[in-house]
Amino acid sequence: MKIMQWAVSKFLLIILTIFIHIQFANAQSASHRLALADSLFKSKRYTQSFEQYQAILNQHQYSPAMLLHMAYIQEGLGHTGQAMYYLNLYFQVTNDKSVHTKMEQMADKFHLEGYETSDSTWILSFYHDYYSQITIFLITLAILLLSLSFYTKIKLHRRPIVAPIILTVILIAAGVHINFGISNTSAIIAQKNTYIMSGPSAGATVKAVVSEGHRVEIKGHNDVWIKIDWNGEDAFVKDNTLLEVRI
Repeated sequence: MKIMQWAVSKFLLIILTIFIHIQFANAQSASHRLALADSLFKSKRYTQSFEQYQAILNQHQYSPAMLLHMAYIQEGLGHTGQAMYYLNLYFQVTNDKSVHTKMEQMADKFHLEGYETSDSTWILSFYHDYYSQITIFLITLAILLLSLSFYTKIKLHRRPIVAPIILTVILIAAGVHINFGISNTSAIIAQKNTYIMSGPSAGATVKAVVSEGHRVEIKGHNDVWIKIDWNGEDAFVKDNTLLEVRI
């Protein structure tokens, strides 16, 4: 039995070591590639630098400056949808209000939907930025209240009243937060002449034919169709016409 446990432990250690080495190698590769891409960008070799940046992003690595450079390159090429996509990624990472202003200016210039701002927009942005911290706070608070309830009942021999009530409220809030807090995802229409349909079918009524760059909220998926909010109504577009704003 001890030999078996030793063998399993050694195997897991080897797997962990290999995993760490792979992650380190990927990080090193991304770092070198990012330096190369930045060098190409500075020398105004934009096409080559974008290819390097995209390869880094495909590995789920990025830097805020890299995303801004990618948006700049796509805007220069006249690819409005791609430019807005990378600006949205940058804003998601940094919450930089100056970039939000830039997106609003481009939206006005190209008559794009989905970039209207309000107090609720900034509140939601703040909430999404601190989603993980809020989750940890709610879980920690629930554990403390549960511990307090047990301490009151076992150590003090009293029936806890207030703590269980607050704990119930916290658990309900945590459930809503975890299951519905980031249910909707923004996406950018990335193709010209995108058909917005009334239903998930090519035979459905065409609501609109729009250009690239509009920002929409994803509400669900139906095979190759994505359900979106369009001017306050449910609509559908093909999945290959959208770029989800998600790092």
